[in-house]
Amino acid sequence: MAKATILAFLVMAAGCTDLKPLDERIDELQNQVNKLQADIAKSASNAAAANKATAASASAASSDAKQALSIAAENTAAIDKLNSKIDQMFKKRPTE
Repeated sequence: MAKATILAFLVMAAGCTDLKPLDERIDELQNQVNKLQADIAKSASNAAAANKATAASASAASSDAKQALSIAAENTAAIDKLNSKIDQMFKKRPTE
């Protein structure tokens, strides 16, 4: 529709000149617009995939960090328990 309107305007403005070069230029521009739209769609798809991968990676890192924190807490508790046993051993020395 827009192409026909442009051509009608050009015919009125320029008289009866040859419109073939203008028609070819309009077709070329339309092809460029179509290519750009495809490129934008591809870029959006790539960005969505990258966002999904980033979210998955962040989730895995968070899970690993929580696991490491849990292990550290368990180790701290075990060390405290061992230190308590060592302290009790020295307190229970036989008296001579």
